[in-house]
Amino acid sequence: MHRLRGRSSNRQVDPAVKEKALTLYREKYGDYGPTLAAECLAAEDGVSVPVETLRGWLLAAGLWQRQRRRRVHRRRRLRKEQFGEMVQMDGSVHPWFEGRRGEAVLMVLIDDATGRVYARFYERETVWAAWDSMRGWIKRYGVPRSLYVDRHSIYRSDAEPTAEQLLSGEEPLTQFGRSMQELGVRLIRARSPQAKGRVERMNRTLQDRLVKALRRAGVSDLGEANRFLEEEFLPAFNKQFAVSAAVEGDLHRPLEAGYDLDRVFSVQERRVVQNDWTVRWGNRFLQLERSSMGQVRPGDTVTVCEQGDGRIRVFTGEVELA
Repeated sequence: MHRLRGRSSNRQVDPAVKEKALTLYREKYGDYGPTLAAECLAAEDGVSVPVETLRGWLLAAGLWQRQRRRRVHRRRRLRKEQFGEMVQMDGSVHPWFEGRRGEAVLMVLIDDATGRVYARFYERETVWAAWDSMRGWIKRYGVPRSLYVDRHSIYRSDAEPTAEQLLSGEEPLTQFGRSMQELGVRLIRARSPQAKGRVERMNRTLQDRLVKALRRAGVSDLGEANRFLEEEFLPAFNKQFAVSAAVEGDLHRPLEAGYDLDRVFSVQERRVVQNDWTVRWGNRFLQLERSSMGQVRPGDTVTVCEQGDGRIRVFTGEVELA
């Protein structure tokens, strides 16, 4: 007969630690899963408990229940091999601030090969939000080879193709699609949420972890939330969860010095110069200055660009008109 029969295991956690962990869970982490709760107990309260040990305690105390999900038979697509080969993007509308302010949308970008995440909060999912979040990714890492998105109207055009487009085999583009074409980014539109499952799963993870992190930090303002994301949450999150790509190297393309990204990320339309050297735009008349008269003539077509800051610019080819 073993001499430890009837005695507590030498590996048993101190009952005082168990009681303290369960008390803290009841007071602070009642809606946390065992994994996140164990991380927070160790980082913020100095109580280090293995995840599976905490899981058993919570189950025994009736503080947490296993969440069984129906298994769906679906073949998962393998990750891309190199960083920058493909980035997935999605907007997630959720009560991120739990009533401390109105709903907001989190634009999430995740590299398919490494799982590295970039995200920013916006009031609504608009083309300006998509452009701004894409600009943030490009400034940090460069221009990716392809971008995987859903079939939101920001990315999918319902316009009928013109005769020229039919002849050339092109499809109508949204403003966002046109900007990706100018940057040389292949825009892929998924036909189901499962097709871009990596960013969909990341949305669920952030809806759990980020909501609780914002609560602990007492963040309730959009600007403050974006600072919290950039300076605290995302660096720690990527350090913990990002993985190494299967193949070393970076397929992002750096932007050339002086590249006019503001022009690319703007609403653009073609307009005809009138006989009085004006261009109609949004119920306004843009008067071209005399210095432009040597570059265009009445009847010529120009491109009008309206940027996110409200600035309006007029181009003929690559030349900007005054």
